[in-house]
Amino acid sequence: MADPDTPDPDAALAAHKRTVLATAVGAVIAAALLFAVMTRVASTTSTPAGGARGERAARFELGKATDFSRIIARDGPLLLPDPQGRSRDIFIQHLGDANWLAFEARATGAPRQCTLRWEGGPRRFVDPCDGRSYPSDGAGLVSFPATVNDDGVVEVDLSSPRAP
Repeated sequence: MADPDTPDPDAALAAHKRTVLATAVGAVIAAALLFAVMTRVASTTSTPAGGARGERAARFELGKATDFSRIIARDGPLLLPDPQGRSRDIFIQHLGDANWLAFEARATGAPRQCTLRWEGGPRRFVDPCDGRSYPSDGAGLVSFPATVNDDGVVEVDLSSPRAP
């Protein structure tokens, strides 16, 4: 007769397999969602005032605010490559309710390898090149208007940068 305090190796293995499967499914879903966002951002085009047809959008829709608020709460701010195809990568941040923010992912004049890193514990951004830190609202960085429209979609306007 087996000792009741001895764990069943088959049950432990089955639990481990379920954990690995759940993690893999979650990763696939997250990757698919990120791919959908990036495809949406990359395919959004408009004709900016005075601009030529075919230019990348000065204004783009990220997607449903309810979906992205959960993702940001869980994983931290979203880092997106420049939707205009340049080198101006941006962070999208949600700080509760209708408080959506968009700001450059690097300090003004910093090279691309100095893209800020999010530190979730202290809730701040850190510049890997010089060690400076920035608060979770991106204060001190070039920012862009980010709003939620009547359809509940987050919109970012890259045509109106605001100096730090």
